[in-house]
Amino acid sequence: MIDNRPEVTQTVQSPEGRSTRIQVRDWTVEVVAGPDKGKKVTTQDALLRVGSDVASDLVLSDQTVSRRHIELERTSKGIVLRDLGSRNGTFLEGHQVMQALLQPGDKVMVGKTKLAIKQEARATEVEVMGGADAFGALVAASEKMRVVFAQLRGIAREDMNLLLEGETGTGKELAARAVHEHSRRRHGPFKVVDCNLITEEKAERELFGGLRSNGEDEDKGAKGVFEAAQGGTLFLDEVGELPLSLQPKLLRVLESREVPSLDGATVPVDVRVIASTHRNLEEDVRQGRFRADLYYRLAVARVRLPPLRTRREDIPALAQSLLRGLKSSFELTPQTLALFEGYDWPGNVRELRNVLERGALMQETGNVSWLDFMAQPETKPEGQQQPTTSVAALVTGMPYHEAKDRVVADFERLYFAEVMRVSNFDMKTAEQHTGLSMQSLYRLLKKNGLRLKDLKNAEGLDK
Repeated sequence: MIDNRPEVTQTVQSPEGRSTRIQVRDWTVEVVAGPDKGKKVTTQDALLRVGSDVASDLVLSDQTVSRRHIELERTSKGIVLRDLGSRNGTFLEGHQVMQALLQPGDKVMVGKTKLAIKQEARATEVEVMGGADAFGALVAASEKMRVVFAQLRGIAREDMNLLLEGETGTGKELAARAVHEHSRRRHGPFKVVDCNLITEEKAERELFGGLRSNGEDEDKGAKGVFEAAQGGTLFLDEVGELPLSLQPKLLRVLESREVPSLDGATVPVDVRVIASTHRNLEEDVRQGRFRADLYYRLAVARVRLPPLRTRREDIPALAQSLLRGLKSSFELTPQTLALFEGYDWPGNVRELRNVLERGALMQETGNVSWLDFMAQPETKPEGQQQPTTSVAALVTGMPYHEAKDRVVADFERLYFAEVMRVSNFDMKTAEQHTGLSMQSLYRLLKKNGLRLKDLKNAEGLDK
């Protein structure tokens, strides 16, 4: 279906007055055959995932579809399809493919489901800053992120609720802080609630304040975070993890703009709410895991932050910016940047920062192989003291979900890099060693950005 909405131009002037116009088209992925026939997703985002996982952009009930089956990326050359290591494969015109550039009219088979992918004829024009750009602590040179910055700047000027979507580590909290800093509320507080950590027992008191539900006197006069954020911004991190029982209470506060007081009356709250999620909340609404009315109240505006693997041209500027923040003397050579740009960064910008942090911690050892920081165990050179780089030392001070992501991602990369070395880079031997199927092994190597060629040649890449 062609989108008949009028074209819209959003203008953002750079400090130097330079700007450029970028046309952004909606594109649609629709199920034309299979159990979910008629289901579709229309987006302007550069990346769309299809699978049975509830975090997918298009969630399929087809039991022959893998949790993460395919990824579709809109590029300057067209829409690129990538199989994500699915168990039953992806087929284009009857031929199994791992990656393909789609042509108009192509139909894609995933399991028993047939998909049609098409780009709309009409475009939305967004006027963005030319060249490299920054928004708060976010830095980018890619067209994808400059469009995101233009969207966020426009939203910051309007006092509306915002839902930030994107994979873990893409910078959703930094984006929320930047919106706050560019808004009329910038002189007010910026408060964060991690919905991963909030418990049903304490949630009402922590969010809304007032008396405890069990009538105890302890902390009965404490303000909730809504009152603490008065005149500013409240950031609900990973709002999709909020227990279903708490969602009506949050909705009531968002609608009434009031929280209960100790005397039974109410206290008006003037707060802008920005929420984030790595989940597909629209699918959670369809499945009854998230309230539809709360979703629409939070998602007055929506912005998706693209993963780092789809905007590798941002890596040099990001790495330089992160190193400046670390006050590190590391030199990013062309060979190092080539290695970085060839890696998939499953942990996104957060992982890039962690790699650079590890490099800064280890520079005293004389180890200059960046692949060691990204994928290999850290060794202590003979006669040298190893800096403290234990898991506990590296993750202390991080928020819980960030530390957990860091540890899990590090474990997988270290484990599979070591397995491949022990197996002499032979997939059959590695399959026997791990007990995983060949397909699962390939998928996990790809997920962690581990390529056999890079592992074999790691020692020569930074010389």
